[in-house]
Amino acid sequence: MITEVETYDLTSRHYPYTVYADDQRILCINTTSYQMLCKWLTNLLKSTPKNTPVIVGYTKRGVKDHGYDFISLCVGSHCLIYPLLQQADSYKAKQNPRPLCDFFANPRVIAVGMDIKKVKAKLEKHHGIELKKALDLRVMAVEGMKEVGEKVDLWRYNLEKLMKTVLGKHFDVVRPEEKLDWYDEENSCCYYNVYTDEKTMFITIDTYLCYLIGFELHGMIHGHEAGKSQDSSKSKKKVNKKKNS
Repeated sequence: MITEVETYDLTSRHYPYTVYADDQRILCINTTSYQMLCKWLTNLLKSTPKNTPVIVGYTKRGVKDHGYDFISLCVGSHCLIYPLLQQADSYKAKQNPRPLCDFFANPRVIAVGMDIKKVKAKLEKHHGIELKKALDLRVMAVEGMKEVGEKVDLWRYNLEKLMKTVLGKHFDVVRPEEKLDWYDEENSCCYYNVYTDEKTMFITIDTYLCYLIGFELHGMIHGHEAGKSQDSSKSKKKVNKKKNS
């Protein structure tokens, strides 16, 4: 997977990116705007069919025993990076992400990612965000790929290994050997940090991969179950018809 970032003209508190991963174009909004957050989440729910689950890949970054710096969401080829305030357990920090609370409270929304138990606890404790429906990618892999799970320990797999196992070896993210700077010092301020183009690119890629893996595994698990239930309902109808005849 070859990645590059194309940035556009910046507007106030709104940083749009186009990230290319092979032939896939991913549109990413890196924003600190409350209004943009509301608009993005609202449009996302409107653009997806009703009565169908919305699989949301997510990534985050934080320090042990502290809140997260940001949360990144991805559905399809659309991603959003939004900062979370630093004041752990403060009233302001918990009130800030109200749209995120409402979004994850929606029964259609299913968050998928790594280390889900830790993430759920930390988001709720430090930011007041409760993930109503959340699935760990490792748990999904164990359930959806039982034959593979009998041969290898999927519980030990990181995102890279899960990606290759679930999506195929042709997905390959080329990461830099040296550590990248997280922040763009020129554009950051005392309230929010602005991430460098390179970090934005890899945040977007990781979130996109979480979505792809989660979507694929959700189909393996629930798609098969749905098929079985449909078959059983059809057979019941046939039996009823025979009895009626």
